[in-house]
Amino acid sequence: MTEQYDVIVAGGGSAGVAAAVGAAQTGAHVMLVEGHGFLGGAATLSQVLAWCGFFPQRPATVPQAVVAGVGRQALTHLDRLGIDVAPYYSGTGNWNIRLNPEATKIALDRTVADSGAALALHTQVVGVVRHGGRIEALRLSDPRGLRDVSANAFVDASGDAALAALAGVTTCALHDAGHVQPASYPVRIGGVTDGATLDKAARVAALQGIERRFGRATIRADGGFLTTLPGSTDLWWLSIDVETNGLDGSDLAQAERDGREAAWNGVAALRAGLPGFEHAYVLATGPKIGIRETRHVSTRAPLTEVTLANARRPEDTVALGAWPMEIHHGPGRTEYREIGGDGVYGIGLGALQVAGLANLWLAGRTLGAEPAAYASARVMGTAFATGHAAGVAAALHAEDASPVRRELLRQGALL
Repeated sequence: MTEQYDVIVAGGGSAGVAAAVGAAQTGAHVMLVEGHGFLGGAATLSQVLAWCGFFPQRPATVPQAVVAGVGRQALTHLDRLGIDVAPYYSGTGNWNIRLNPEATKIALDRTVADSGAALALHTQVVGVVRHGGRIEALRLSDPRGLRDVSANAFVDASGDAALAALAGVTTCALHDAGHVQPASYPVRIGGVTDGATLDKAARVAALQGIERRFGRATIRADGGFLTTLPGSTDLWWLSIDVETNGLDGSDLAQAERDGREAAWNGVAALRAGLPGFEHAYVLATGPKIGIRETRHVSTRAPLTEVTLANARRPEDTVALGAWPMEIHHGPGRTEYREIGGDGVYGIGLGALQVAGLANLWLAGRTLGAEPAAYASARVMGTAFATGHAAGVAAALHAEDASPVRRELLRQGALL
């Protein structure tokens, strides 16, 4: 017999966790499907160990959060695990929350378990049963084989819009003039002496004279971002950009190989040139490259750059964003465009509603957005907010934002 749920969420990153929990807290019978053996998406899968987007880009002694709800629940679980979740003001002028990868896995496990949503790990969506303008079921693959699971509504939080593509929704693999933003290749570094210098100028000097280009991978000339990680003696280094379309296995293979070469050689240069790094080594990369952008889906009302530039909050706002428009034009070429006004903008329900399918919702970086707006809304803190909204909307089968907003506020979201 086919399993039956009210809502199925594809993808277990921050958006997928928030969607599943939000739908379950609304009263729906929910299944969350994730292809790997843990939750967290880019944070735990790609070593992108910072949740960005919880706070506006404004200097403040105590920044005011713009994301709460399920995101706040996850932070509470991290805090209970002894992880410092206080925001960190980085050299880029942004507030982010540094992560411990193993604690993040456990915190998200607990967040989902508290909601009562069913969780299926090591499970891939490999097919879609569609009838007219609705999805009826998903074909899932796990180690026991194939099975069909039906639901009344679905959320695509896969990052790559994989569910939408399988459903036959029109997607675009390239966003802006045939270009997608390069991927990142973060590195966890072990063996560094406590108190070793994290000075950026010293790091730049240590990298001078080495080969910085390895095929698709480039070590940034400015030395990137280097910081400590909570609950750990490891360092986190974000300095390698990798060019890939993010979808083709052969293309990804070359990008992953080149990223590993760059990481190995970059850490060797730090070991040779920085005091306290004499015994530094590559502790971890991946297991997957940090994809920023792949497919895009047509939605009823995409998020626009004008909305961000003027800090607008449309009447159908169901999530807030605050991260600047972080546009990666190429390896080492990043442009930050500030959010206007008070630094906070609203994401309308229409950006999460697929055009042409009545019961498929989008969350995280699958949302509909113009290129510059996407460069802000894609980050993981904002993905908690859009995922929460998409899950509630799917559970309510909402055609307009009013009931979604009411339920989100009841669940502690910020609007």
